[in-house]
Amino acid sequence: MAVSPDTFCPRMSQPATSRPPCTFPAREGHAEIIDHLTAFPHYKYGTKLSDSLASLCPEILNLILNHARMLHPECLFSLRLVCRRFNSVITPVAYHTIELNDTLLSPRARYLQTGALALVFQYCRHVIVRSDLHPSRVTRVLSQIQSLESIRFRYVAQPCSVSRSWFPSEVLDLDKILQCGTQLHVENLPISSTRRDLDDAYFDDRLAKHLVSLKMSHSDPPLTTRSGSLKHLIMHSPNLRTLHYRDLGIGTNFCFHTAERMPPLVDLVLKSYNWQHSADSARRHWDFSKMRSLKLIDIPTSNFLDSVHLPDFALLETLEVKDYGGHLQDTWPSATRRLYDLVGHHVRALKTLDVTCHTKLFGLDAIRQHGLSLQVLRFRDHVGFEHDSKRCPTLSPVDLALLSAQLTRLHTLELDMDVSPSGLGDFLAAVASFPRLDTLTLHVQTCIRSLTSVDQRTDPDYHATIDLLNRLLCLRASLKGRRSWRRITINVGGWRPAMVRRVGHDWKQRNREGVFAERCFVLERNRRGLYEIREEEAFESSRRRSPIQL
Repeated sequence: MAVSPDTFCPRMSQPATSRPPCTFPAREGHAEIIDHLTAFPHYKYGTKLSDSLASLCPEILNLILNHARMLHPECLFSLRLVCRRFNSVITPVAYHTIELNDTLLSPRARYLQTGALALVFQYCRHVIVRSDLHPSRVTRVLSQIQSLESIRFRYVAQPCSVSRSWFPSEVLDLDKILQCGTQLHVENLPISSTRRDLDDAYFDDRLAKHLVSLKMSHSDPPLTTRSGSLKHLIMHSPNLRTLHYRDLGIGTNFCFHTAERMPPLVDLVLKSYNWQHSADSARRHWDFSKMRSLKLIDIPTSNFLDSVHLPDFALLETLEVKDYGGHLQDTWPSATRRLYDLVGHHVRALKTLDVTCHTKLFGLDAIRQHGLSLQVLRFRDHVGFEHDSKRCPTLSPVDLALLSAQLTRLHTLELDMDVSPSGLGDFLAAVASFPRLDTLTLHVQTCIRSLTSVDQRTDPDYHATIDLLNRLLCLRASLKGRRSWRRITINVGGWRPAMVRRVGHDWKQRNREGVFAERCFVLERNRRGLYEIREEEAFESSRRRSPIQL
């Protein structure tokens, strides 16, 4: 990430070595709020807020409150105290979705929180239940809620000394579930730790018909002996629309019988699924016709794309494809070409595209095809920045300018950037020109070399990052009609939240000195409207930090 000196924005100076988070004004924050207020023609400055709210019809007020509930649900309980009308309108919204906790389930709650429980029983429609709660108390509360539309079971990791988690079938009233038509969602299901087969203990066939979402936790040990049990549960869940399958390593796969067919999934995640199905097997046993979101992570992508019927994915809105090398790398070029065909000729309107591929083989016309719909683009090459000696393929400023002109709704962008100092300015100018872009991630190479000694009083990667951030802020400030940056991430040297550091004697010596090639810097606004810079720490990395701390 070598960069040449350039003009620095005066409002962002390098922070002192003591390293408090450096902040500076985000000048457009208040202006954006004012623009939203003046967008309503009936609103006039000087009008009392209570008068304007009183003029809203209940339907509009309810929409506003539901939006507030999704952003900050706790605020609704304070808003109830504003006036009687607010109390009457907000109460059903505030208690619409409840996450059960020990306080609410406590036997003392019947006496100390009688009013709150009564409101839960009357207005609650959606419940979130953790697996570490007392099962009989969960049953007691669920049985008294008048009309449950959905129950979301969220499994929580338990210490080995704790007895196994209970199953949903052990706390649910089956007759009431059938009567209300309650939908069941399961998250973080620890299949490998169950003591009985899922089809025997988790649901009976009548209950499985209400299962609409099944999300697994990472299976440890791998899901080698449990895939048949999981498949049996899926086969008895005809209304299942979301399946997140997560395994380890190469993974395993489902062995289908002749008449078995997966339900028409809308949201599918396959992580470490060893896809070895033929085209005939995929046609007979899988249904992709209603797919809206597809994420393929660490699976043999080429096998998958060669066996499926690409027109079945016409309705896709989210596509994520990443393979980190667990499978044959010589199949990556063919997978990229097939992926280009899928995106460019079969999918109608993508909103999110997140792919790691051979970027030189992926025609950008396929991306521009979704210019009116694409909002998130993460486009990276297999080469990456894990190795010092390899150059990572990078989009040219001309290509970026073409994308900027057509991706008019794009707000999030992630790219590789391996450019010479002379080409850095043009590259950053093209990135800053996207009209609605406010969230940016750039992957760059470290300035440090393993064979070169590093002065402990300096931090080359940090100072190069500061230079990049200054350039991006100045470029965006100079462009009229562009959004201010909400978040910029500079990923150095192939950093990951959970990772293994570079190997080799020289790099190990640098790590012992507290010098690392893999870093991650984040610039974003804080609650005061100021930009703040911080450095992320890898989960599995050494606790010894680089020379300059953030």
